[in-house]
Amino acid sequence: MNPKLPPKLFANPTLLLSGSTCLVFLVFAGIQRDNLQKMLAASTDVVLTWFGGFYLVLGLLTVLLLLVLAFSPFGKIRFGQDKPAYSWYSWIAMMYSTGMGAGLLLRAVQEPAFYFQNPPREGDYALEVFALQYTFFHWGLTPWAFYTMFGLIVGYQLFCKKKTILSSSILGDRFQKPVFTAPIDSVTVISTMLGVVAAVGLGSRQVLEGLSFLGGLKPFDSHSATWVVLAIGIIAGMSAYLGVSKGIRIISNLNIALALLLMLFTIWVGNVGQIFQNFFLALYEYLIGFFPMSLNLGEFQVGRPFLKNWTYFYWAFWLAWAPFTGVFIARISKGRSIRGFILGALLVPSLGTFLWFSVFGSSAFRLLGSGQLQGNEFDSLYTAIFRFFDFLPQAELTSWLSLFLVCTFLVTSVDSAIYVLGMFTDHGRSEPRKSLRVFWAITLVAVTVTVIILGKDELLNAVSNLLILFALPFSFLFLGMMGYFVVRGR
Repeated sequence: MNPKLPPKLFANPTLLLSGSTCLVFLVFAGIQRDNLQKMLAASTDVVLTWFGGFYLVLGLLTVLLLLVLAFSPFGKIRFGQDKPAYSWYSWIAMMYSTGMGAGLLLRAVQEPAFYFQNPPREGDYALEVFALQYTFFHWGLTPWAFYTMFGLIVGYQLFCKKKTILSSSILGDRFQKPVFTAPIDSVTVISTMLGVVAAVGLGSRQVLEGLSFLGGLKPFDSHSATWVVLAIGIIAGMSAYLGVSKGIRIISNLNIALALLLMLFTIWVGNVGQIFQNFFLALYEYLIGFFPMSLNLGEFQVGRPFLKNWTYFYWAFWLAWAPFTGVFIARISKGRSIRGFILGALLVPSLGTFLWFSVFGSSAFRLLGSGQLQGNEFDSLYTAIFRFFDFLPQAELTSWLSLFLVCTFLVTSVDSAIYVLGMFTDHGRSEPRKSLRVFWAITLVAVTVTVIILGKDELLNAVSNLLILFALPFSFLFLGMMGYFVVRGR
């Protein structure tokens, strides 16, 4: 196909299959909304019940395999012969903004506070440390291992083997027929679509709840949510259209600078000694308990309801996000050694996340233990961060800054997803056509707005459940890719 011509839909089976699947879902959702929600909820429960243990094993295996590869002779290989295309700061900023983004503001206070007030099991150390240990577990090495492994495989194929970034191309020549490539690559496209729609839907809810809390505006409704999604989509589309260096990199750098400023302010007005004590103690408990926690063994065993609602759900969610996050990380890592790539993508974001949750979690614990609160102030996923800042100095300034960060983090997740979807549906080109970037920007906005209008929170839950279901076939694809890469791909 001539790269200067617009893509022909019927000559692009991946685009046709993934697009038609999304269209069928939206039509069915509009006609059979209640039945769809019930069916997806029941299916998700079955998947998490029967395959949750598989997700745990897969997560631990991925972490261990990455560490082995990093410190083996294989780690000396570089992704191409050029120097790194981006500075260390920009590389980490883009990786972090894409991989976690707005979720860190969504959960910064709410999740540690929940574990503090509802510990999943009995422990023989302080509740503060216990709560942070489980927050570290869900946001640390394992999710970044899923991203890093996918990025490693794609980066090696792209820069060392001179192949495309498509999942089907990684599985060897026998899978290069359209009957195989279209379904395999469509799974990655649809997983990316669903992940972004769910993230933007949740993020738009947090933006509106924040505006309601700060400015007394009307709480979440589909009309106002549509405007938020449109604004995010337009900015993200422009960023993706400009490309990595002129768009995504600049917004990501701004994100991390403002997030660091917000974190440093919280440290400054908080109990510095307690924050860092909790950080180091929780890090120690997390590392020594990582293996049994990863397999839910022995004294680290938690109940099945906690596993299904938290760990299994998170592992499936991170797996579903691995295609687009991993591909984007690989795309910006040209020139780095495999050892530097693995350690940088696995350890640096994890440590940054641990410090982030330690700062906000420790400060929330102090407020909960002070007797000033009723105890339910941080229950809401959408308003916890704003209520938290309401108890600190400069509350209005920090709350508005955190609201701005939610928006810009959403933009960086969406713009990188647009870029990667363009790569997936442009035959794996590392620089997708701008026409496809525009197409995916419009499609993501249209699907998200349609989901919000059709069903508000209920349909967003349905999308999240559908994301979990798509994580199952992708998890087997992911395992096959790892196996082929280790045995034959290198």
